[in-house]
Amino acid sequence: MLTAIQHHSGKSGTRRGRARTATAAAAVALAAVTAVGGLTSASAAASEPAPESAAAAAAELDVQDVPFVSAIPGEPAMPKVVVTNVGKSRVATQDVTVTLGPRGVSWLGWQEVYIVRGGKTEKNRCRISETNARQAFCKGVKLYLDPGQSINLHTEVATSPDLEPCEMPRVHFQVGSTGADANFVMTNPDGTPAECRH
Repeated sequence: MLTAIQHHSGKSGTRRGRARTATAAAAVALAAVTAVGGLTSASAAASEPAPESAAAAAAELDVQDVPFVSAIPGEPAMPKVVVTNVGKSRVATQDVTVTLGPRGVSWLGWQEVYIVRGGKTEKNRCRISETNARQAFCKGVKLYLDPGQSINLHTEVATSPDLEPCEMPRVHFQVGSTGADANFVMTNPDGTPAECRH
């Protein structure tokens, strides 16, 4: 009888041992899966670049009208703005949108914006908007501005011959997310300055 009891206890111990072994194996397998899953997630996170913040992505620019620009009625005009990098990082390129004012200005046979740098004029071609014929888009204009640097940006437009001396047509320049109107004053028909009270 004792022998039978001992034999029974041996089988029970074997089953308990096998159960413990199975439980341990399951725990190891679960740990392995968790580790692999964690590694996979970590690897995926490492392979994907962190999204750039809006502040870092946006160039910090100041755009201001250049004063004392004039034009003869019926002759081409060159409205211009000064663009300054007021941020802490270099600004390489920016998209520029040029919009004609409501009166007295129109496109010439081409649409371009110009930067004069080191005595050389750099041309950047633009295209007319499909939805607004008075708006032109200029993709990737090369500003190349270090912090604190400025450049003049201008375009060339036709003026109406019926503009009166002292009238001030305008063209809007949008450089990235910052913009300004570029105003210019009409002279007398002979090109002499008009006596204006603005």
